[in-house]
Amino acid sequence: MARKNSSTIVQEELYPLPSETVREEMDDARLLDLDAEQESPFLRGQKRVPARRSGLPKKTATRVTWVIAGVCVLLLCGAAYAALYSYGKHSWRFRIESSDDIEIAGLHNVTRSQIMEALGGDIGRNIFFVPLSERKTQLEQIPWVESASVMRFVPNRLKVEIHERTPIAFARVVEALVGGFTAPPAQAQAHAQ
Repeated sequence: MARKNSSTIVQEELYPLPSETVREEMDDARLLDLDAEQESPFLRGQKRVPARRSGLPKKTATRVTWVIAGVCVLLLCGAAYAALYSYGKHSWRFRIESSDDIEIAGLHNVTRSQIMEALGGDIGRNIFFVPLSERKTQLEQIPWVESASVMRFVPNRLKVEIHERTPIAFARVVEALVGGFTAPPAQAQAHAQ
């Protein structure tokens, strides 16, 4: 119903007469149109209500998208790590092939064969699975070795640095064989005469 431009409102405009209301006839008698009355002209127009097009609000949908993207990135990083670990574990490039791949520095009184007794079991082993601290402990059990360090160099080298003990004094001991046994120097000279 449109409003007239006059300054006063007639009562009929506010409250229309019941005879003016038009009701549509329905085929089915059970259905009744209960909202057939006209609205007052003083009511404001209703705001449009936005229709929801998805099951989630937009803010929640954005958060879910970010969470899914983060999980995908974590899965990709995990797969890359697993592939890299598998490559490092099974590749021939990371195997110690021979004793030439073991570099030893700082030898004076200790022989290379003594060092290889401790490290020889690692030939043919993957460089990443050599227990460095265990090898260091084995090397420090050699009497001349004061301290040792074992380092791994990728792709397939070990480097061993030995710090030997400093001798306080050297003693020359002459021993002779007497009857199949080792005798002290005084007895050896008596038997030699």
